[in-house]
Amino acid sequence: MLIIGERINYTRAHIQEAIKARNSGFLVKEARRQIDAGAGYIDVNCAMSLGDEVQDIDWVVSVIQSEIGDVSICIDSPNYLAIKRALEAYRAKGRLFINSITGEGSRIDLIVPLAVKYNTALIALTMGDGGMPNSAEERFAIAKDILAKVSNKGFKAENLYFDPLIRPIATEPEQAREFLRSIPMIKSLGARTICGLSNISYGLPDRKVINSTFLAMAIQSGLDGAILDPTEKQIISSISAAQALICEDEYCAEYIKAFREGRLV
Repeated sequence: MLIIGERINYTRAHIQEAIKARNSGFLVKEARRQIDAGAGYIDVNCAMSLGDEVQDIDWVVSVIQSEIGDVSICIDSPNYLAIKRALEAYRAKGRLFINSITGEGSRIDLIVPLAVKYNTALIALTMGDGGMPNSAEERFAIAKDILAKVSNKGFKAENLYFDPLIRPIATEPEQAREFLRSIPMIKSLGARTICGLSNISYGLPDRKVINSTFLAMAIQSGLDGAILDPTEKQIISSISAAQALICEDEYCAEYIKAFREGRLV
């Protein structure tokens, strides 16, 4: 399962302070912690920057890759110029993700050519002109439309990860079921699925319990990746156990490895 480490996000106070102070050592340490915990990509999000997002994301990407030469990065921004600058700054030997596009035509027109040019994977939110979908069927219809649009621009389906958009069960309890139902429907298109995990538990106590349980259910439904905090052992434990239980971990080798490395609860 693909893990994108979410910790380098400007909304976190300690990350905001490190970026403002240009504390490169702190950010590199955060990146390494996530990689050591199992992250395949490091998400970089400077979208709430109080300064210049374009300059900030350029600096963060440059700092991380200068110390971790094979780092793979997920560029997370609604700002086309910030995404473009981060792509231009990237010189490491890993892979790139862009987060994200929606069904909005103008967004697709701007971002997909960049993804093709730089050979990146791409996250697509199942959100169209009508806003957030409610049912699995609506999510599938939006995904099908997005896939057709990006394919026409030369983007390959296997590099497209759909996020069916988790919503908090505290206010919309039926949305967990609809999200899970949508996963195999979307995967039937030949694309993959991913999610930003933490929204599911928003507003509830002891959120790790909800997050880790839901993630195991989503893996069983076919989820291919998640944006999460890989340093949370309960989350990694759920991933390791779920993959072993659905025969995605031959002879439980990765589960045993995670145990021996102290990454399980």
